Order: sequence, then C-alpha cells, then structure tokens
Amino acid sequence: MRLWLVAVLVAASALAYVLPTESLDVFYWATPSAVKIVGLDGRVLWTQQAVYPLIATDRTGRCLAIANRLYIYDISVNIFVVERSLFTTVELSPQLVETLAQYGIRLPQEIPVVLNLSLPLPPVILASVYKTTVVSLHTPYGYPHWAINLGPRANVTAIATNCEYVVAATIFGEVYVVRDGRIVDQFFIDPLGAVPRAAMNRQPLDPPITALTIINNTVYVGTLTGDIYRFKLPTEAELRSGRFDRGFTRLGSCGGPVYGLYTNPTGDPIALCFVKRERPYVVIYPYGLTFADPVLITYGIDTPRLVSAVSQDGRWVFVAVNNEIIGIRDGRVALKLRTPATPSAIASSWNGSVVAVGTLAGHFYLFKDGIPTVRTDPISTQLLLRAVRGNATGNFTIREALISVKPVTSVAVSFDGQVAALEYWDSVYVLYTARLPYVVDAPSDCLPLEAAVVAAGSKITYIYTLNKSGVLYVPYGEVVIYPLYRYLGDVRCKPERNFTLTIFGDVAEPLVFRYFKQFRVYRQPAELVSGPDWASGPTRFSAALTPSIQVQVSIETIPALADRLARLQSLVLGRIRAVIDSWEVDGKRTGAGFSFITVDVQKPTVVKAVYRVEAPDTVSEDEYGINLVDIVVYDSFGNIIDVGRRPLFSVYPVVVVARYTPSFLVTAGRGATVNGTDQLWAEYQSVVVFRATPVIEYGNGTREVFAKWLETGETSPEIKLTVTGPVKRTPVYVKQYLVSASPPARFEGVAGNATWVEAGKSVRVSIPAVLAEQGSVRTAFKNWVVNGIPNATLNNPVQDFVVKAPLNITYQVKRQYLVILTSRFGVVPQSMWVDEGSTVAVVPNPTSVWSPPPLHYVFVGWRDVSTGVVYSYPQLPVAYGPMTLEAVWAIDPIPLVLIAGAAAGAVALIWFLRRRRLARLMAEVAE
Repeated sequence: MRLWLVAVLVAASALAYVLPTESLDVFYWATPSAVKIVGLDGRVLWTQQAVYPLIATDRTGRCLAIANRLYIYDISVNIFVVERSLFTTVELSPQLVETLAQYGIRLPQEIPVVLNLSLPLPPVILASVYKTTVVSLHTPYGYPHWAINLGPRANVTAIATNCEYVVAATIFGEVYVVRDGRIVDQFFIDPLGAVPRAAMNRQPLDPPITALTIINNTVYVGTLTGDIYRFKLPTEAELRSGRFDRGFTRLGSCGGPVYGLYTNPTGDPIALCFVKRERPYVVIYPYGLTFADPVLITYGIDTPRLVSAVSQDGRWVFVAVNNEIIGIRDGRVALKLRTPATPSAIASSWNGSVVAVGTLAGHFYLFKDGIPTVRTDPISTQLLLRAVRGNATGNFTIREALISVKPVTSVAVSFDGQVAALEYWDSVYVLYTARLPYVVDAPSDCLPLEAAVVAAGSKITYIYTLNKSGVLYVPYGEVVIYPLYRYLGDVRCKPERNFTLTIFGDVAEPLVFRYFKQFRVYRQPAELVSGPDWASGPTRFSAALTPSIQVQVSIETIPALADRLARLQSLVLGRIRAVIDSWEVDGKRTGAGFSFITVDVQKPTVVKAVYRVEAPDTVSEDEYGINLVDIVVYDSFGNIIDVGRRPLFSVYPVVVVARYTPSFLVTAGRGATVNGTDQLWAEYQSVVVFRATPVIEYGNGTREVFAKWLETGETSPEIKLTVTGPVKRTPVYVKQYLVSASPPARFEGVAGNATWVEAGKSVRVSIPAVLAEQGSVRTAFKNWVVNGIPNATLNNPVQDFVVKAPLNITYQVKRQYLVILTSRFGVVPQSMWVDEGSTVAVVPNPTSVWSPPPLHYVFVGWRDVSTGVVYSYPQLPVAYGPMTLEAVWAIDPIPLVLIAGAAAGAVALIWFLRRRRLARLMAEVAE
C-alpha cells in the first residue's frame, strides 16, 4: 500500500488544508466554509459546513477530526411606538353644506374630530456574541462518530488525533483531551508549571498554543512563547479508573513562536521557531541550527506557520528560506533546492527523496533526489496553448496575470512520491502518476528539454524535465504530452510532434521525443511582413503590397491661387501611397518588387521588407499644378527615417509628409524643348530655357530649319524666361529638301554639288554640253535623270527644277561621231556631230538645182566616201563612227521629156492644123 504524507505536519496535523488517506482513494480538505472528503477523481464524496475549520488525521488517514470554530450570535430586537390622540373641530363651508344637502346628505357646519397619531421610535437591538468550537470525529467516508461543543472559551488554534483521542488547544493556552464525545482532560499551559487553578492566588498568563502533534500516545505542544511541552494520553485502564498522570513536562524553548512541530525517528520532537530581531531567523530545535530570512506564511486558515516539512521517516527536515528549500538530514544541512518564487508549502515522501514544493506565485515543483522532475504554475498553463504552437512569449496583461496567479496553500505526496496533491486555496488537484520511460533524439546542445502534460479535464499543466533518457511520472488517464520548445537565444529546439496517451499503469516501451533546430527570424516591419518567427530551411515570407500610411501634404502658398491649391492638396492626398520596393535578408538587397520571398534559413536571420513611398511628381488642374519637392518619412517617435522623392522605410507605422510647391504648365511646340523636354510643370518664379532645334533632320533628304518663335517672332533658337504662369512657345520651321547633282553638273550660285532648297522654290542646274572629245569621237550630255528616272524631255544642259521633294539629279550621256559633208550643189554643213546610232539627218539645201537649165539636178542620197556605200534618199546614213559623206546628185529626166514632148506636140499640132486646113480646103473644093 502507498502511504500519504500531509504537507507540513507528520502523522496528524491541523496545519494543512489537504490530508490524504493511506489508500489514496480519498482526501480530507478543509476550506474556509466547509470540510470535504474528495475522491481521487475530484468528486466531492461528503461535505460539512464549517467556519474556518481545522482538521487532523492519524498516520494512515483512518479518521477525520474536525474543529469547527463557530461564532454564535444572540440578537434581540425591541421596537417602541409613541401613540397620541388629539380632539379638534372641523368647520364646513356653507356652500359645501348646501351642496351635500342637495344629495340628501345633511351635516352640521361644525363637526368634532378625534386624531389618533402613532410615532415609531428607532429599534433597540441587543446582541451578544461568543466564540466556541465544535470538535467531531468522523470515519473516512464522513460518518460522524461523535461531536462535542467545547464551550464559549474554546477558541481552538491547533488540533491533533490518533483516531482514538482528539486533542484540541486554544489561543488561551488551554488543552482539551476528548474521547468518545466527552472531555476526559482539560488543563492550561502554565509557564511556571501545570498546577490546578484552584490552588493559585492569581490567574497566570497562559501562552497561546500554536502547534500540536501526536506520536502513539505522546502529545507534543508548541506555544507562542517558544516553549515545547510533552504530555501523555491516558491508557484504557487509567481512563476507567479515573486516575492518571498526564506527565506534563516542559522540554525546552527555542526563543520564538513554534510554527512547525514534528517528530524524529526516535519519537522526539522537532520544533521550528520563528525569531524576529533586526533580521528574522528560524531556530530548529533540538539541532540548534539557525537560518536567516525564513518564510513565514499567513495566507491560509492554519497560519501563521513556517513553510516546512519532515520526511515520513523523520530523518529529513525541510525549511523554506528566501527562495530556497534547505534540506537537513540528521541535524546537518545536506541539500538546497532553488525555487522561482517564495515557497508557501512543502511536503516530503517517506524517505525524503521526493519533495513537493508550492509557491506564493502558484508554482508547484516535484524534486526527485534534488532534481526538479515535475513543475507547474498557472502562467505555464495559460501559456501552453501558445507555447505548443511555437509562441513562447505569450503576452499577458497585468489583469490576466493577477487572475492566473494563485498561491499554492497546501501540498502533499505519497510515500513513494508518485502521487501528489496541491491546493490553491479554493481548489485542489491530484497528480496520480505512472512511470513512463522516454528517450530524447535531439541535438546535444538542446538538452535539457521540457515537456508539458495535460490530463483530460484538468486545469493544470504539469511540466517535466527531459534529459537524454529517463522516466516521467505522468498522470493516470488520458493525457496529452506537449514537448516544449527550448530557446537558446536566437536558436530554438522544436519538437517533432505531440503525443496523446491513455495511461492505466507503468509503461514499458520508452517514448521517443525528437527535436530539430529552428532559427529566429526577425520580420521587419513585423506588422506588415507575414511569416514564421522561427524557421529552418526554405521558408516563404510575404508582405502587404500597399500598407496604409498616415499622409500629410504641405504646399507653399500663393494667395491668388489659394482655392485652386486647396483642391490640388485634396487631390494629391489620395494618390500618395507606400508600395513594396524590395527585400533585405541580413542586410543584402534581393527580391525587388515582389510581395513574397523564399529564404533558406540556416541561422538567425533578419527578413526585412523595404517599402517605397510613391507620390505623383505633379498634380494638375488645367494648366495649374503642384510639383513634388521631397517626402519625409517619420517613425512613430518622430525620428526621420528617410528623405527624398522616393524615400524608403522598413519600420511601421510611419508618418509621411509630402512637400509640394505651386507650378504651371510650360509647353514647347514640335521641334523645341523646354529644359530638355517638350513639356514640364515649372515651379513658380523658376527660370526655364526654350531651345528650338536649328535643323530637324529626317534622314531621307528632308529637313526643317528653324525660322522663328510663333508667339513672339523671336528668331533666336534659345530663349529664357521666368515662370509666373502657364507658358507655351511654338517654333516655326521651314521645310527644305536636299538637291544633289552629279559632277560636272553644278548649281548656279552654290558651291558644291549638293544644296538644301526650300520647298516650292526652283534651282538651276547646268552641265557642259560636251563632256569629252577625242578626235572624231566625243561624249556629250544627253538628258537629265531625276531620282533615277531619265527624262528625255529634260535635255537642256541648263535646267530649272521646282523642288517639291528631295532630288538626286544625274544625267545621261551619248557618243557622237564627226560627220564631214560635201556636196556639188546646194549648201551643207561642212561637218556635224551625230549621235551614235542616229541618222545623219541632213540634206543639201536646196535638194534640186538647175545648172544650167534645162538641166535639173536632184539630190538622190549620200555616199560614204570611205566605203563607197550610197544611201539613196530618203534613206539617210546611220552614224556608227566618224564618216565623210558626199552628196549624190542626178539629172532629173522629166524636164527633158517635157521638152521632147512639147516639141512632138508642136509638130503634131502643126500637122493637125495643116491637115485640118487641108481638109477644109478640100471641102471647100468639094463644094
């Protein structure tokens, strides 16, 4: 069987709130308003109302003794009333009497009246109050053996029992020994000795009793004055005879109130006394040890008391000093245990190997051989839901922390330390454990680790220390084991998984906890960058594309444009924004323009999203606008982060102040620039420079040449002016075309063979008619070729061209041969040049002559002198080389024929005339 130890007291004690039984199936629990018997499953099996009760049991928990410390109120209320009667007369008005008479009601005008008055007085309350204590003894399941009222003086401050006797002691130094529902002994603790009251001439100042303990039939008593007493309980025979000697003995004193009373293995007392001097200290009787700054607890029913305990075998004494538990074995300091807060309760296992400690901050520690194996506290319980997901910080408000923190007012452990109970003033919890072996697979620098265990339905999280291997004492039933993260600065060890187990007893197969390392990732700005705070390997982070920012706009004022500038200010406010510019990983710029990035995290890393503030360079309304000067980015503390037209920031939140200045639209027409551009918004009173391109080349033989400014007529291609309003300057250009001529052609009045001619105007080009001559052969100009197209009509060596497009003027040439002409008659040129392949188109003039008449010579052709070939006219010779031609003349036979014919006709006419005359004569003769 497992033996339970009550926190603070060995065997039987009234100084604890939780008292377990030997069989571990129930607990005795004293609360400010009741005494309860609670099962291991947390169900209340029995309850009895009580006023700040003290409870006790024996070493095995076979019974429950209760000291119910009642206040009894006797109240009487007396109420007094003063009564008076007054006689008077009421006089009615005549009109009222007449009116009532009309309805049949007749009354006299004067009516006598009696007024009865009752005046209650304040009540008189008479109250009487007295203090008493009802002591009772119960079975482990609550059934009462007996109960007795100790009387009005019994203000009990300590109680103890061995399940046969119940010993109760009061603040007046009076001791009651009760058995079977009756007081078998009653006496006062006299500093000068225990003597009957009747024999004393004066009432002694009996010291209040602060501690009781029973070992077998021996009772030890501790007082407020530091005295330690012993007396014996009557045996059965002595009780029957009515004569017994209690053997009351003063054992010694320890110099201060006894706030802890135990027994050692030999049954002798161990007292812990609190001494208050310049510095408080505790004296441990009978070892004579003293320790400064002991912990004196006043938070609880059974206080004040020193936070202390003795192992069940009596060899170990544990006492709280500051934030340490000092372990004393056989009168010597042998152990020191450190706690995170001031201890408020201690309990020990049978041999002292397991020590349970509760603190005022709500911590609960279970030390095994000086090493903490289990711990819990309210904050850890609240943090668990966050910690299991990697958020180990868990931000609590002060209110949440105060609500969560409850002091541990009582603890207890079983004889082997596998079962523990702890009380938080108004609630009690049981840690009923089984052995669970484990193995940790983790990097060596991660050890030691911790695991949190939550039992189903429990409000407490138990935290265990994990080494390379070992044993966990986990609660029975369904439990969830959360291996906790361990933080090593910017590196943490992350568990692989959680475990859900159902525990019915000791487990044989070890549980394997696997861990791997993760590294801290500093996301900046944390409000905008999403991603894990801890990571290992490739990890994706994302950032808001356009976070909201607080924007202010400042504009230099011009009174005449105040309304327009106000509208522009409202317009620009909605157009200033922040956009993601790039990412920085450990100070190295990367991932420009993307809202996400993947980082291979192999060490603590800073992932920073860099944002750029974008504002329109110009915001306009018609020809009026505002120009951006610069942007200043401030953090939330007013520090300047960056300044510029596109400032960057990687903190959040920020305040953006954009400075603008009034501007006007300045425009340059085609072919001109203003300050290097065709259009700009120039700031008020700024100087701008208009520059017209002197010549605009189109690259195809066409260009435009600046002539003047349209608006002002100025002919300089560069002008300056100060901007006081919208401005526009338009250059006027004249179009010109490139006209080129192949040498030896040239332009009149122009040096060179190319010139630019204004569109629509003409240019004169001339070329020598004969380009080359050698003997009887020469090369001569034939016609002009314009842009590669020959034009036979343009055969004049001096030609005017109207320029409507770029012109490339070339020419065609021809070969000519010298032809020498001779003629007997008529006139012919002595020589002439004839184009190659052309007909020598010349004939003598005239082509017929009479030399002398009637000889008529006619031109009949040309004869090539060199070849003798005659070209009969109208065939003319074709020139294929130099030629000498002689005109060929022939006599025209027609005139001769005509002369001959005329002669023959004359002869015939003469003949005819003669014949006619002859005939006529003969006729006449005939007649």
